Amino acid sequence: MEKWNGKTAIVTGASAGIGDAIVRDLVKYGINVVALARRMDRLESLQDQLKDEPGKVIPIKCDVSDKTSIDIAFEEIEKQVGTVQILVNNAGICLMNEMFGDDDDKIDGIISSTINTNFLGLVRVARKGYKLMKKSDDYGIIINIGSIAGHNASLDFLVNVYPGTKFAVRAVTESMRQELNKLKDTKVRVCEISPGGVLTEIGGDTIFTPEKRAILESGEYPMLKSSNIAQTVLFMLMTPYDVNITEMIVKPVGEKI
Repeated sequence: MEKWNGKTAIVTGASAGIGDAIVRDLVKYGINVVALARRMDRLESLQDQLKDEPGKVIPIKCDVSDKTSIDIAFEEIEKQVGTVQILVNNAGICLMNEMFGDDDDKIDGIISSTINTNFLGLVRVARKGYKLMKKSDDYGIIINIGSIAGHNASLDFLVNVYPGTKFAVRAVTESMRQELNKLKDTKVRVCEISPGGVLTEIGGDTIFTPEKRAILESGEYPMLKSSNIAQTVLFMLMTPYDVNITEMIVKPVGEKI
């Protein structure tokens, strides 16, 4: 990890769950982290909690489902840090609802929000992040956080187009890798991590009801911790510059999916 000391990372969805855990691990290794999320109060709290770590946290408000918000955030990133070397595209939502229900307006809103956040937002942030990596003329890496739902859409609950967006994340990550090959860019790598079930806030109380959360926390249904995925990100960063692990699936022992 020494090679990344003093470098700059961007982590989306940094205010909770996997994003929060990734930020905490990166700053311990002297990496300065631009933490992006909608909830600025949480980002500022995270910054305060980690103020004594070797790396620093730079909180910037950003809603990745909104192109204008991304544009404004990256203008601020360029102003504050100039260039970056690491991008972790972690922001995502999973809203429990059917696709064939009768409430057209509600379901259409869920479909749009999920696609805009999980797919379009990821692609737009990757494009912006890549430009700052090229500006640095240094080695860089883009890590897209997908899901086991991007390999198997058969989940135990209705999650609308969520699996579809995660299949798309896998596909677009490979498209990015192939495009970098055609550009003969050997300095920037791109990869995707597909976590199995992770006990986070992503499903809110609609998926992880208090009753179901109690079952999950009891260990009856195996779940990963956010810190497990943060450790996987560190593993990706530890690989040599000329090694590209294009995809990694991370499951808890006993995963049902």
